[in-house]
Amino acid sequence: MVNSEADKVDQGVAAVGPRVRYLRRLHRLRLKDLAAMAGCSESLLSRIENALVVPSLSTLHRLSKALNVNVAALIDPKEEQICTIYGPNNRPRYTRAAEEGDGSTAEILTPFAEHRQLEGLLLEMPAHGPMCGPFQHAGEEVGYILSGELELHVEGEHYRVQTGYSFFFQSDRIHSYRASGNENCRVIWVNTPPTF
Repeated sequence: MVNSEADKVDQGVAAVGPRVRYLRRLHRLRLKDLAAMAGCSESLLSRIENALVVPSLSTLHRLSKALNVNVAALIDPKEEQICTIYGPNNRPRYTRAAEEGDGSTAEILTPFAEHRQLEGLLLEMPAHGPMCGPFQHAGEEVGYILSGELELHVEGEHYRVQTGYSFFFQSDRIHSYRASGNENCRVIWVNTPPTF
């Protein structure tokens, strides 16, 4: 049987919850934070993320605005493509304003999928920005410094990782990081499983 356009839309709407959860975690927001930003209850947001309810169009609009994406990013099942290619100007991009976080920008290199095993990001952190973390979770992380210098703390050890160098560590070790030096730091950062 051939899937109709209606089937594709239904699949997209069914995937809203996991996408909302992914984007909320990417922005490092708690349920109650996003609920407040989107003008909905924490319990409704939890039910949406767990695919127990389908959000109304107005709720979708408020969630997309709060998450800095358009509604299509929440319901468009692009991850079903065999191969996804992003150009330098069309990668999904999320910025954390300096007053709300560290002023960093994350460009998503891997498309969203609920059961994705790998996540790739292009992070740009402002020079002399605040420390991000500490974090501790399951998995592994690897990164490559494209420009600038990264100050990386893992299990109490401090490292300065310069342009052209890479790093790797087990994510269950307490870790934090920030740009050090006088220029922004650009890092290709890969996590497995996805954690951003």
